[in-house]
Amino acid sequence: MTDDLQGTPTRGHSMQDRLILLLIRFFRAEWSGALLAIIVLGIAIEFATTDTMFFRPSNLMTILNNSAPIGVVAAGMTLVILTAGIDLSVGSVMGLTAALTGYLVSFWGFPPALAIATGLGIGLLIGTFNGTLVAYFGMPAFIVTLAGLSIWRGTGHLATSAQATPQLPEIFDYFGRYNPFSDLRAANQAGELDGFAAKIGAFVDTHWLSFFRTFQMSMLIFIAFFIVLSIIIANTRYGRYVYAIGSNEPGARQAGINTRLYTLMTYMIGSFAAAFGALLFLGRAPYAKSDYGQMWELDAIAAVVIGGTSLFGGRGSLWGTFMGVILLKLINNGLTLAQLDTFWQMVVTGGIILVAVGIDIVRQSRDPEAVRKLLAAVGAFMAFLSLMTPASFWLGARISLMEHNAAMALREAGEKLAPGHTARLMEPAAVEVAMTTASANLLGALALLALTVLASVAVFRTSWLTTLGLALMFLLMIPVVAAMGYGVTTPFLVMGALVIGASTFVFAVFERARGLVENG
Repeated sequence: MTDDLQGTPTRGHSMQDRLILLLIRFFRAEWSGALLAIIVLGIAIEFATTDTMFFRPSNLMTILNNSAPIGVVAAGMTLVILTAGIDLSVGSVMGLTAALTGYLVSFWGFPPALAIATGLGIGLLIGTFNGTLVAYFGMPAFIVTLAGLSIWRGTGHLATSAQATPQLPEIFDYFGRYNPFSDLRAANQAGELDGFAAKIGAFVDTHWLSFFRTFQMSMLIFIAFFIVLSIIIANTRYGRYVYAIGSNEPGARQAGINTRLYTLMTYMIGSFAAAFGALLFLGRAPYAKSDYGQMWELDAIAAVVIGGTSLFGGRGSLWGTFMGVILLKLINNGLTLAQLDTFWQMVVTGGIILVAVGIDIVRQSRDPEAVRKLLAAVGAFMAFLSLMTPASFWLGARISLMEHNAAMALREAGEKLAPGHTARLMEPAAVEVAMTTASANLLGALALLALTVLASVAVFRTSWLTTLGLALMFLLMIPVVAAMGYGVTTPFLVMGALVIGASTFVFAVFERARGLVENG
């Protein structure tokens, strides 16, 4: 799978060869992995959910609405990473600008428009500060933005005493929950429309619940922001210079590019995007507070690398980041359906980052064995995601029982219990529930743990036959875990079976691809 296949004609080739060439061209795109994961995971969730249709328009628009704030932040992060930089302060910038914008309106008497402009200006100033230290003083971006992560979060807390504002003015709704079709529907229901406008209003009213109800401004702004930024990157000198700086900064400087200026501009855009993402978040939040945006830097980086942008700079695309954001939201929704709390979602996000970086390294090596190992590792990760549902229930119940028994032992020994110990004492009924929960989830946890171990072993040693057997085990596990009440893990098992099965064909595909190249 080398670049020699670029533009290889398909005329005269068999259907199998055309498919191989198509796959090569598809997977050459940085965003191919994210798009494939979205399709597979979406289809799996569609079949796993029995009470609703995943692919209905209103549900897809809800995902886009929820993706909008972090998506805008991730778009700015993409530009920074394309220059081989990093910005760990975007979450704190988001929280600072959100809090100050709300306080300017609620307590300091600023008009909403002026408060919004001030918040965006703060984002630009922070980007200027970060970019100046990185570009003109030569400080490492990691250190500068790591310091900013604390500085800007602390500044937000100090300026607002970490207190929430009252409900924000309605103008903020235009960045988030405002539905541009709501006024048209209201006018139609009030009989205020006539002619062609009445027909449109009636159409909107008829399809309100199935389509237009979840149509919000946050989704429109999210998509428009990516379109505008993509046009700038693809058609302007700035965009070309960003890729040049990330690919080879000394070479770009020798070619006459003012690398310092364009690096500064990139950090300004990144912080501006964080401030703009704060407005989109405020458009969906009831109030402003300085603790918004915590861990957003992790989510933004995850979306960027999942979308195929190289952490080493110079390669990637905004549309890959767009799909990376959507994929993160799909996974988070799946874990929410599995009743896993936010802390597990953080664990999964970190794991996804490792997988995405591994994909980037494998893409550069173009080694079939590395591709096979990567697919097997992804399969093992899918097994781990399936394991989390029963394991979290079993582990939570066992920890509760252990803490209860430890507190009981202290009390029976005559020790004075601290408030924390007392809080961990359970009533007999609660103890019985915890014991039942632990026993009910033990078998499922052990079965999926065994699958995870086997998939992990397959990363290092495997054969064609055992790999297909492992893929079959993934599929056979689906009705088993569904009978145990873990049907929500089906998407992960399906995806695991697909990637494990695909790993058996890697060497054959590579060999045939080389043959196609040699034969012209």
